[in-house]
Amino acid sequence: MVGKVQGVSVVSVVNNPDVRRECLDSSIAGREEIEFIPIDNTNGGFATAGAALNHGARQARHDVIVFVHQDVYLHSVDRLLEAAAFLTGDTRWGMLGAVGITSDGKYFGRMRDRVELLGQTAPDPVEVDSLDEVLFMLPRNLVLECPISEHPELAWHAYAVEYGIRVRDRGLLVGAVDVAITHNSMTTNLAQLDVAHRRVASMHQEAIPLRTTCGTIGGEVKDRLRKLPLIGRHGWRFRWLRESLLVARARQHLNIPGVIGDIRSDVDLLQVGEGRVLHVINVDDGSFSPFQSETLRLTRRGREVRFEAVSSEQELVAALRRVPAGDSALVTHLSLEHLRTLSALPDQSGVPALLGVHDGMLWLVTGPAATRLPSVWQQPRAVPFGGGRVLMPAEA
Repeated sequence: MVGKVQGVSVVSVVNNPDVRRECLDSSIAGREEIEFIPIDNTNGGFATAGAALNHGARQARHDVIVFVHQDVYLHSVDRLLEAAAFLTGDTRWGMLGAVGITSDGKYFGRMRDRVELLGQTAPDPVEVDSLDEVLFMLPRNLVLECPISEHPELAWHAYAVEYGIRVRDRGLLVGAVDVAITHNSMTTNLAQLDVAHRRVASMHQEAIPLRTTCGTIGGEVKDRLRKLPLIGRHGWRFRWLRESLLVARARQHLNIPGVIGDIRSDVDLLQVGEGRVLHVINVDDGSFSPFQSETLRLTRRGREVRFEAVSSEQELVAALRRVPAGDSALVTHLSLEHLRTLSALPDQSGVPALLGVHDGMLWLVTGPAATRLPSVWQQPRAVPFGGGRVLMPAEA
């Protein structure tokens, strides 16, 4: 650790002031170390993210500029200042961000995306192939000398990826570092992503293939295999078999119905009931939870969602017991050992529950949401063999 900077300039493009106020504004309120430069784009005055962010950078007065999405909550301004110090105190680094991916496909930078914790912890920067646009930071003098691309084909995608290539061309490193954020995104906008990736490839042929958090630019063997007719039609069945085996193992410890589903995408389909709250409990490895000392309250699709992170079985049990009767809970990143512990809780035995799995990650829904299932979880690829009979879906 190299200490922390005295202040940073935070630049964010805004098209939804309500989202900005609930997330970004509330997390930095009252912190004099933060120079906040919101760029109003509610009327579409800026055609590209690059144009808006460069406009903000020209107004910045601090040595480090943080570019961040409006729907991000910063759990620790102090941690942000510590991360920024690597750009001023270690001349090897030219660009840092909250999450990135290495050339061998590993994610670094611990953060919460919607309702899941992502990335391996990086208390010190870890060199990556590219950074996600959700939050990245640059030295002010660098971005003024070498602005973010305003090319129309990089309008809202891959502009940080492209910038990272130019940073490396200057002999500097691009790295991911823990910043402790929650990204409360509502949708995944992939429109024109393929166009942006082709543009990056044409601009920097020497850097291809390049891993990004949204796929590999230039492709790789695994990506090409997925496009083969046999794999494309039946690849889900291989995943279904692998996930079904994990559900079967999990149900040996907690004998409740199970589904195969991406809860990060499907969370807003949960039916918690009018006026009720969804409590999200992330089981952490200890690298994120220290930065979230209090329950975070945010809004998703007009309903309140409360987030907390726990790092022990005792904290997990206590968090579940705090969920009021009539509310629903979503627990992510469970292990088989956690399930054994939960199966022995007498006060949870009468609470409806549903077990889920996606990409090897076990999750659990309890309360009313476990009895009102979305129709997507009734499709063949969502029903594991031996997973128990799920209840009637809540939607047609």
